[in-house]
Amino acid sequence: MNKRELSQEELQLWYKWKGTFNNIFGRVIKEMSEHTGLSEGDYGVLDRLDLLGDGKLRQQELADSMDWDKSRLSHHLTRMEKRGLVTRKPLDADRGVLVGITDVGTSALSDARPIVAMAIRRHFLDQLTDLDIASITKLAEKTKTRSP
Repeated sequence: MNKRELSQEELQLWYKWKGTFNNIFGRVIKEMSEHTGLSEGDYGVLDRLDLLGDGKLRQQELADSMDWDKSRLSHHLTRMEKRGLVTRKPLDADRGVLVGITDVGTSALSDARPIVAMAIRRHFLDQLTDLDIASITKLAEKTKTRSP
C-alpha cells in the first residue's frame, strides 16, 4: 500500500481514537458547564492563569499556552472581563498586556475543579484497568516525542 494513503483499518482506528476522545472530552465539558456556567475556554484561561502564572500571565504567554491566536484570546478575554472573571492591564515596559484572575474567577475555578475531576474519573479513569493506563501512558509518550 502507498504510504500516502490510509487503509480502511487505519482510517477506522483513527476515527475511533478521535471519536472516543471527543466523546469523553465533550461529556466532561458538558458537566462542568452545566454545573458552573464556565465554557471550555473560560476554564482553560482560569486554569492556566492559576497554574502557570500564579494568577497572572502576559496575554501572549496565555495565548501560546492555549494554542490560540491573539485575536481569539482577546475576544474571549473581553467576554470574561464583562463577567468579572479576569482583568487586563497594559504593561508599561512594552506593548504587552497582563491578564489576571479576579476573586470571582478564582471562586469559579475552585467550584469547577472538583466537577471536572469527578467527570474525568467517571467518564475516563474508572473505565480503565492498570494495563489500560500503562498502555495509554506509553502511547502518549511515544506519540508526543515522535517528529514528522
